[in-house]
Amino acid sequence: MFDSLRSRLVVSLISLLTILALASGLATLSTMKKDSEQQAQQVLKVAANVFLQALDNRASQLSSSVSILASDFGFRRAVATAEQETILSVLENHGSRVNADLVLLLSPAGDLLASTSPDLNNEDVKSVFLQSKGNQSGTVNDILVLAGNSYQFVLVPVKAPQTIAWVGMGFSLNKQLAEQIKGITDLDISFTTNGDRGNQTLHSTLDTDTQQSLLPLLPSLVETRQQPFSSNEDKFLSLALALDKQQLLWAVLHYPSSRWQESYQDIRQQLLGIFGFSLTLALLLAFVIARSITQPLRLLSNFASQIGQGQTTADLPEAKGEIGVLGNTLYKMQQDIRSREAELLYQAEHDSLTGLKNRGAAERRLAELLPSANVGLLLLNIKNFRHINDALGFANGDSLLQQMAQRLHQLNPTPVLAARLGGDEFLLLYTHYFSAEQLEQLKLQLHSGYLLADSPLSLKVTIGAYNISPGSVHANDAIRRLDIALNHAKDQPGLVAFYQQGQDESHQRELTILRDLPAALQQNQLFVVYQPKVDLQQQSCHSAEALIRWVHPELGFVPPDEFIKLAEHAGNIALVTEWMLNTVIAQLALWYQQGKRIKVAVNLSAHDLTNPQLPADIAALLQCYHLPSSVLALEVTEGAVMQDPKQVIQILTQLRDMGIELAIDDFGTGQSSLAYLKQLPVHEVKIDRAFIKDIEHNQDDALIVSATTQLAHSLGLKVTAEGLENLAGLAKLQQYQCDKVQGYFFSKPLTSEVFGEWLQQFSEKSPDWFEQESNQ
Repeated sequence: MFDSLRSRLVVSLISLLTILALASGLATLSTMKKDSEQQAQQVLKVAANVFLQALDNRASQLSSSVSILASDFGFRRAVATAEQETILSVLENHGSRVNADLVLLLSPAGDLLASTSPDLNNEDVKSVFLQSKGNQSGTVNDILVLAGNSYQFVLVPVKAPQTIAWVGMGFSLNKQLAEQIKGITDLDISFTTNGDRGNQTLHSTLDTDTQQSLLPLLPSLVETRQQPFSSNEDKFLSLALALDKQQLLWAVLHYPSSRWQESYQDIRQQLLGIFGFSLTLALLLAFVIARSITQPLRLLSNFASQIGQGQTTADLPEAKGEIGVLGNTLYKMQQDIRSREAELLYQAEHDSLTGLKNRGAAERRLAELLPSANVGLLLLNIKNFRHINDALGFANGDSLLQQMAQRLHQLNPTPVLAARLGGDEFLLLYTHYFSAEQLEQLKLQLHSGYLLADSPLSLKVTIGAYNISPGSVHANDAIRRLDIALNHAKDQPGLVAFYQQGQDESHQRELTILRDLPAALQQNQLFVVYQPKVDLQQQSCHSAEALIRWVHPELGFVPPDEFIKLAEHAGNIALVTEWMLNTVIAQLALWYQQGKRIKVAVNLSAHDLTNPQLPADIAALLQCYHLPSSVLALEVTEGAVMQDPKQVIQILTQLRDMGIELAIDDFGTGQSSLAYLKQLPVHEVKIDRAFIKDIEHNQDDALIVSATTQLAHSLGLKVTAEGLENLAGLAKLQQYQCDKVQGYFFSKPLTSEVFGEWLQQFSEKSPDWFEQESNQ
């Protein structure tokens, strides 16, 4: 068995390493425990230095803040004139700047004048004042117990030029400080007092039982001379530090004995591991010759594994023959992979069309700068870019985007980063703020000089700007707010807008409304109110206008103009119209069953008037509830008609042919011409409230209403005046022969139940409303 050299070598190496391991193990274990304990003591001393340094830093901060306060001219004047409210306000403000827990003001005689703590009295601060008298400099910098609480406290005189008061500021030595020190040193700490009132633990990171076992040791803290000692039945190695000059307040650092004992056990286990490793190494050395053959292959395998993991730390082993050919092949593969990774990384951070950074790269760079730098963000948009695409083709549109990208690199000042966020939106990142004048200069640089299809082209660029102070916002919020600024810029004459405080909240409100509107419709959070339309000739009411209302569970009352406009922009207005028609027609059916013949008008949006299915949907609803078409009226605005006059007129004609009465709402405030009014298949014109509410005082409004009424009557149309609020206005409208009126003079919009009651009362007393006018 031991005839071969290989066997003898293995036995010799194992025997040698066994002897060496046993000798070194015995020598090491004999001193290990002592060394571990000394290391624990050293840890305690280092932790003590860290704690004292922390206190020194807090003391420096307090001294600086109190000195600034004491030298403040306004504060000294307030003290001299005894302006108590000003003094207390200044104390609170200066204290909050450094997060001081206590700020107080003493008279030259040591009486308490003002304090941020309501628990202090003259007896509590007497010792502080006496200490200042015993100090040659007059300044107190010590750790004290005031009103049962311990403070790191600094007291300085306020001179003008003689001492007119004493101002002090202090940090509390509380559980929060103890936890901070524990977080830094990883050691438990206790703040204790050893005075006339007995031994107490003020604050500690130890558990309650351990704190109780610490109390008997407090009287002997002075005898430790700030050297480590065993405490709590040798569970801790502790170090006591006197915090005040009278040695009444102590900080005790606790190093668990189990920690350094575990270290001792760990080292012993490591020695056993080393011993086992030595034996294994001896065995491995016996196979060194075999390994000399397999070593190159192992290195090649490691090299290939590094390539697979995307790492390049391993070197290619030098070899000849077949192993050398394999190594060269792996090296070439590594170079190819690096090249592809670089290409993929570039594509991941850059826009493929323009070569600019993409959104992801911009957000990462922005996240790096926002916490520490002033940032100026610009979001650019090419006005009417879609029309350029439609007119000149997508190839020319892409060419324009590429030219814009090149122009962005040539801007003065040059941006830190230029990125294309998508479509025709470009982000510019600067490390300085922008003014409106600077943005106008940038617009001029981007205005002209483009060439498409061999033709020069000038652009209008919309710019949204956002100046960001360090650490005030995250990257995602910054880009969202910048997008809000860009949307506002599109509505500005100069196509430039800065983000303003509060726009984000308004945007969030709009998002909440859009998010909750579909569910609110399903859950019947919305309801309908009805405003009567009174016939002036017959002095009766047989019609009304239906108006939608929404009381949001969180936002409260949401004005109809607000959520309807948002629904139109978001494409959800069809849901509102469908709900409104269903609700109103269902109510009409109920009234018909009760014998009430009421015609109700419902408002339609521009989107509704371009829906060719609208007439069929309304007809189906009326048939479902067995109602004639004459019970329903529809109102449209001039602006809605102008969206697509040809299609709108076609749909309105179908509705009129069904027997539904049609009206132009808010007439006089839109942009339609008289020619369109003549072409529209409507029955009624509603004059906007803007011309009605002051008709008895405003001669211009009166002339407009008179002329509009005559014109509508000449075209065979009825006239309804909106917004009647008083009797004098009613007389004017009767004089101008308006057909119907609605407004708060007769009634505000009412729920269906209250509207039914109002109809009954009005039918019985309608002459009274008009007799008022004749009695005037």
